Amino acid sequence: MARTTRTTSNRWLAGGGSVLAAAAVLAVTVVPAQARPAARGTVQVSVGVNGARPDDQSWNRQISADGRYALFTSWATNLVSQPAKSGRDAYVRDLATGRTERVNLSDDDNALDGFTDYAAINADGRYVAFESDAVNVVPGLPVPGRTEVYVRDRRTGRTELVSGGPVSTDTDRFHASYAPSVSANGRYVAFVSSRTDLVPAPQGDGASLARPYTWDYNIYVTDRWTGKTRLVTRGVDGKPGDSMSLNPTISADGRTVGFTSLAGNLLPADQTPADRTPAPAAGAAGPAADVELAPGSGADLPRSARPGLARPTTGVYYTYDVASGRISAASLAPDGTLGYASFDATISPDGRRAIYALPEPGGSTNGHRYHTVLYVRDLGEGTVTKISGGLPGTASVGSSDHGRITADNRWVYYSSAADNLVAGPQHAAWDVYRHDLRTGRTERVSTAPDGSLGNGSSVDPAVDARGDTVVFGSTSGNLLTGPGGPEHTDYQVYARITGHHGDGDDQGQGRGQGQGQGRED
Repeated sequence: MARTTRTTSNRWLAGGGSVLAAAAVLAVTVVPAQARPAARGTVQVSVGVNGARPDDQSWNRQISADGRYALFTSWATNLVSQPAKSGRDAYVRDLATGRTERVNLSDDDNALDGFTDYAAINADGRYVAFESDAVNVVPGLPVPGRTEVYVRDRRTGRTELVSGGPVSTDTDRFHASYAPSVSANGRYVAFVSSRTDLVPAPQGDGASLARPYTWDYNIYVTDRWTGKTRLVTRGVDGKPGDSMSLNPTISADGRTVGFTSLAGNLLPADQTPADRTPAPAAGAAGPAADVELAPGSGADLPRSARPGLARPTTGVYYTYDVASGRISAASLAPDGTLGYASFDATISPDGRRAIYALPEPGGSTNGHRYHTVLYVRDLGEGTVTKISGGLPGTASVGSSDHGRITADNRWVYYSSAADNLVAGPQHAAWDVYRHDLRTGRTERVSTAPDGSLGNGSSVDPAVDARGDTVVFGSTSGNLLTGPGGPEHTDYQVYARITGHHGDGDDQGQGRGQGQGQGRED
């Protein structure tokens, strides 16, 4: 398609475009905005009513491209005044006003009596996609007690079913849809599903394991404006992927989808890894690799597939071009070999880069055989940059993962347990770091107000379009201004607001090896 003159950052904020209906790039209707908070520093996102301490833990999910709305899920029951009915709900915190609202609500604004594990937010924060196993999210459109994907319009208060239509021919309650990702304007939603009735195409030979366990999960994209759904993981044989596909990320304009897969029929035979099961050799780790993962991360399997299964932790990362229908392998090592990435790989907002962690041999701090190192691949140029290689002349066995990149493709935020990324004091815990792809400079982000180390673990960052605000989960009790407390026993969500996206804070800096490579509702 023809290039536009808009900047990458604006493309994320105003994205939309031709996916299933070949329409032109579309403008986003923006939620009326208020001034962003001017003060820099770290604030807690998961806050109870009237500033109370949350009564359970929370997990970071995403932040809107404009940096205003932080999306997270939580077991806590005291974040808003409306009583919780389920074990885990999704919330949006307005960082400008301090207002928190529950967003996994039914179409008649009631709290759900089901779980929400994964959620996504669009560029201006108007639309939130979420999964739920509640039965009556949309009154009059009951589902048979299985997990489905929905979109909530925060402006109108309407909730709609995305993973299916009014009439379902798949009544198997063990089938499920989950892990949504939404385009900038909220039009396109990518998700994982094992349903057999989403597209009029061959659906394979059924589950590869006896129900309720199945590996037959594929990636789909639904156009909310037309109601059409497309199968992303269609193999070269015309059939859906022959094994599990996970973790979709859709680009801002909806034209590219990144995903991880264990399927063997997505590429021609001469491009498909010959051996996908044994422990990996250097630079080409397979899905059975014993690698160190950040706390709470790992194989993001659907709820029905979790109990009693040996979980893989890595798979090939692919990209899908919607215009051509072409699937390409993205998770290449610097030597050009195809690697198996951790399940939290992603693409940049413009779809031009893939960010993934590959296992490398070497015992980790927890005794694993491998640790993971983060890479960024320019999908157009084919170049691969190592992000978490560490300071020159040093080595580490700590893993790095969950990389996220800003809209200008300059700043990469990620989690790491490595002890050689920046100079100065280190501790044996996970931290959030920021790497400048232009200069190769790395700095620690999850620090106390005086620049000292957090006293817990910090993981799973998400960043806005400009890199002004990063949100992450942490057990540290000393990240906020004021008397620092001890390490938490659970995770809470924090936002670090820098107010700029140029230079760092001059705290815990280093140069890595990547050069050239509140209120309530």
